[in-house]
Amino acid sequence: MTDDWYSKVFENKHDVVNDFLERKADIGRSDRTLNTYSRTLQKFFHEHFPELHPEEVEVLHIEKYLHILNNRDLKQNTKRRYLESLSAFFSWAMKRPRYNITGNPAGVLLEELPKQINDRPDCATWENAKKIVQATDDPRDKLVTAILAKTGCRVDEALSIKYDDLLLEDGFIRLRVRKGGKQTVVPIDEELEQAIERYQFVSSRDDEYLSPSIYGNKLGKERMRRSVRSAAVKADVMEEGETRFQKKFTPHTFRTVFTTLMRNQGMKDHFLQYIRGDAEQETMDIYTRVDRDEARTEYLKYIKPLDLMIIS
Repeated sequence: MTDDWYSKVFENKHDVVNDFLERKADIGRSDRTLNTYSRTLQKFFHEHFPELHPEEVEVLHIEKYLHILNNRDLKQNTKRRYLESLSAFFSWAMKRPRYNITGNPAGVLLEELPKQINDRPDCATWENAKKIVQATDDPRDKLVTAILAKTGCRVDEALSIKYDDLLLEDGFIRLRVRKGGKQTVVPIDEELEQAIERYQFVSSRDDEYLSPSIYGNKLGKERMRRSVRSAAVKADVMEEGETRFQKKFTPHTFRTVFTTLMRNQGMKDHFLQYIRGDAEQETMDIYTRVDRDEARTEYLKYIKPLDLMIIS
């Protein structure tokens, strides 16, 4: 899956489906929406009901499709999103007599499948960050998420860390790709130090980067977006396909979590700005010089544990 995977529109063997997708593109539906529509319709007509033509679809077929989704142990709202894609197609087609589609069988079941309302807080909390780190299976990805949570750095900054940037004996990591082209040496706690050391023990030291791709170069940001999204769903922090900003957990959400944690516990702004690598730090440093050891002392007062399991 590449960075532009969600812009892909899956071609369908039925012309009416392709017409639907083309018309939706004409009226400005997003790439992500077109991807969802086309992917769902292709699976429905190519994989689950390959002998069925769109005008032959009945409520019975949608019920069988829902049964297939139930066997995948999908959440209620995830199943609704699949039905919504089918319903959008049939609703569009039935308004155009040339296609000979006279009803919306998916809409019938959509009315019967209530939307599940989850009573949960904004996802950007330390407890949710802990759940996601713990739910990340891949040792490399788990370490990256731990670094994001513990330092509040940007994902590209974490992925750019090289073995030469590890200053573990002093309790620091060098972030060499910060906004504005500068570098920062940021503090880490004993838990993250130990996680890095355990990861080093089981990984290849021939790589330049701490968390390399399978080809040995820098890991791509999209890989981490997918990994965090998968772990967030697994940990029940967010639902599959969630797009709402306040309910969606991404690698950048760790930065929000870290900042909120530090501010709520009283970290002084100039230390927080230094650790975060804010662009205005260069201007602020004219008046307030930040000593990295002082920053680490301040950091250790407030950072919380992730309760990491051994990375192996």
